[in-house]
Amino acid sequence: MSFIAIDLDGTLLNDQNEISEENIKAIQSAQEKGLEVIISTGRAYFDVQTICEKAKISPYVIGTNGATIHAKNGECISSITITKDCAESILQWLDERNYYYEVFTDQAIYATKKRRQDFYNEIHSLKSSDLDKDMKELVAEAERQFDQFGYVFVESYQDILRQAEEFNNILACSFDKMKLEEAWNQFKTIDELMVVSSADHNIEITNKGASKGMALEKLAFMLNGTLDRAMAIGDSNNDLSMFEKVGCSVAMGNAKDEIKAVCTMTTLTNVENGVAHALNRYMESFAAAK
Repeated sequence: MSFIAIDLDGTLLNDQNEISEENIKAIQSAQEKGLEVIISTGRAYFDVQTICEKAKISPYVIGTNGATIHAKNGECISSITITKDCAESILQWLDERNYYYEVFTDQAIYATKKRRQDFYNEIHSLKSSDLDKDMKELVAEAERQFDQFGYVFVESYQDILRQAEEFNNILACSFDKMKLEEAWNQFKTIDELMVVSSADHNIEITNKGASKGMALEKLAFMLNGTLDRAMAIGDSNNDLSMFEKVGCSVAMGNAKDEIKAVCTMTTLTNVENGVAHALNRYMESFAAAK
């Protein structure tokens, strides 16, 4: 059995947060040929499920940057969490310094109303400014983040801590690069945590036992498969761990040069059906190798 792991944002999703018909057809074709397609994303499972149902595809899902794995029928088959004490220290630090943050569980995405409104206002203020191309794209990407399904808004981070669910992932956002770097440096030295980034305006914090790469390896083991001929497609820092695990790593055309440099090939951009282009090439070479 061979596997194809595909990131969502900036990869499988276009700029309208949708999976194009061409990408859908390529995924369905891969599944018909017996390849195991896996969505591997920083998003929560319930949000991914909504996207996949709309596209009429049924894959395994590695969610919240590898902290969760869900089977095709929706069953959670792996969940790696951040302890409540650790989550409290993270949220207190972020809140005291006015970061916008989101907490991902298997049931919801929690955010405080005030921080949400402040970040929303900052986005719209930047949209009315004279920005360069890269900054315009970053602001648009941050705004699309609000299209996720499953938000629950609360008054304070203490309200989040009172929830019964376990915490899989904490996302922190800022357009201030120095402020974001400060948060990265604050948490990267904590032994029990893993810190990655899926865009230039965020960092994502999970348990150190959670990454897309480790989750992909675990899923392959569960399914009695190997990753020697597997393919992974992505565009960001949080995809690096799965690139290290597969035989064929594919950077999107819209990925940064440092991501492209570590991959075995580069495909078209996410608005040019880059996933379909990569899948079709892979299936041709896979068939030829049989």
